[in-house]
Amino acid sequence: MIILDHTAVLALCRGHRFLSGLAVVEAGDPAQRAQVPALCLVAASLELPGAAAHLGALPGLEFLPLDFAATAAVEQAAGAGLDWRRAHAVYAAVSDPAGGQVLSGTPEAYDGTGVWVVDIGKP
Repeated sequence: MIILDHTAVLALCRGHRFLSGLAVVEAGDPAQRAQVPALCLVAASLELPGAAAHLGALPGLEFLPLDFAATAAVEQAAGAGLDWRRAHAVYAAVSDPAGGQVLSGTPEAYDGTGVWVVDIGKP
């Protein structure tokens, strides 16, 4: 699973070429689409109003809800010091049986989380 954190969402909204390619190609299987955790979308939208509406129109993205299990895990991670803007992405990555990878403009922020992070460059 490919997961976009809030920095990747911001980069996508600002025209990042690679991420734009992911977002506009509609995969027939929703599991093959890039995933945007709800809290990552909220964090990006707080910094760049309109980001949620922009991303909602792109066919190559799926949005991960903040269900009870995710909420409990995010609460625990944030309570332990992980930035809430990243906690939902970490939860999504560790919950993926295949091992999700987080695309981020700040990969160093994930040090110690145990998730695979791909550096997209500075947003």
